[in-house]
Amino acid sequence: MRIYIEDYKLSNLVKRISSLKKYLVETKTILEISSNDGEYYIDNTNVYKIINIDKSTKRYDIYYKNLSLIVDYSYTTNIETNQIANNNIEILFKYYYFALNKSSKLKLIIKTLNETVDDINNITPVDFYFEKEGNDEINTIFFKDEINVFLSLLN
Repeated sequence: MRIYIEDYKLSNLVKRISSLKKYLVETKTILEISSNDGEYYIDNTNVYKIINIDKSTKRYDIYYKNLSLIVDYSYTTNIETNQIANNNIEILFKYYYFALNKSSKLKLIIKTLNETVDDINNITPVDFYFEKEGNDEINTIFFKDEINVFLSLLN
């Protein structure tokens, strides 16, 4: 599931990226491809067709201080493939994954156009969201403790 902070501006995120630096656990460069036949992505080794499974969303008003969250229960399934339609659009993105530790089920993901910038303080986000493994309730004490660390840094 993905979790979004309602009405949060990317410009606010840019100002707070340096405070997230110590939680960076991984970066990935992924080529995303859109065509009439669907959406695909290519990682370092494979090509995948993305199958979107739409589900409901739920809003949590004033979850942390003045921040409200929107939880999207939709998910994607990736099918390994060997073919992509000739008529397509390709964009190279870099993803930054932040978590309290490497085994955490909650990650803050910041998506940027692939930049040659080595310093995380200089990236320009195009999207960001939290991603959580499973569809567990987000009002459990363990989840709240974990996400509130990030929300406090972003607020």
